[in-house]
Amino acid sequence: MEIEVSIDKFVIDYKDVPHSAFLRVYMLGVKKYKVKMKIYSGTYSYELHMRKSDDVYIHMYFKNFRETEGHLHTLRIETRPEHYSHFREILEMIGKRASRVEFVSCDVAYDIQTGLENIVVIPTDIRRNITHFDTTRYFGRSDQRKRNGFCRIYDKRLELARNKGIYLAHELSRIEVVYKVNEQVLLKDLMKHPPKQNEHYFAAVVTEWQILKKKQRERVASMRDGIDMYTQYIRREIKKTLTNQYRLDFDELARVEWKRLIEEPSSIVLRVS
Repeated sequence: MEIEVSIDKFVIDYKDVPHSAFLRVYMLGVKKYKVKMKIYSGTYSYELHMRKSDDVYIHMYFKNFRETEGHLHTLRIETRPEHYSHFREILEMIGKRASRVEFVSCDVAYDIQTGLENIVVIPTDIRRNITHFDTTRYFGRSDQRKRNGFCRIYDKRLELARNKGIYLAHELSRIEVVYKVNEQVLLKDLMKHPPKQNEHYFAAVVTEWQILKKKQRERVASMRDGIDMYTQYIRREIKKTLTNQYRLDFDELARVEWKRLIEEPSSIVLRVS
């Protein structure tokens, strides 16, 4: 089975950026882009949102509230990997004044040409609850959206049709898992730190429902939909049931593609820093 791996949001931190540099970035942004500024909102003192077009954007967050001393602060950048190339001048201005660039997080996406009903994801932590909105399954609360291991599973074919007007002839589902490091990782060293997401989830694609016994089918479907998360013993039995189906090895899938996935945003940022 062919699985296409990509990354969505790609988040980095510029460290030790002076307030004057942030103001110059703001002034340049006002001249060239659609700009929206929020002050003292959320975790950061300043939020700066720039749009080159409806589909091309960059979000900036400056001065974390924990940074109470001095005049040098963190400037966080969040956007899609392919959008970094549209804001080279902005990145160069920041990079020249920052002491270093650190990787923060990205969303790793696994696209599978099958329906949602065939995808079974089981969290290794029994406390990680599943919720639903429309046809999307979420592992984790809404306030945990940016935490390591947050996962959502949705109908990518439906999303493309609704949001992009793109209509696929085949089914397409996406598993999207947040990868956020819990240590300082310089962007230049990111290649050495591929995601380890098997520690959060066991995942399988059921390709042959007919070989499962009735009770097994019921348990797998109930676990898939979060109707019953079961005891650890039954969860182990469900995993054994799925060993003859297609097992998704998140770690291996990401490891093989990691260089390709991070190359574009990393090279653009580091080239102008």
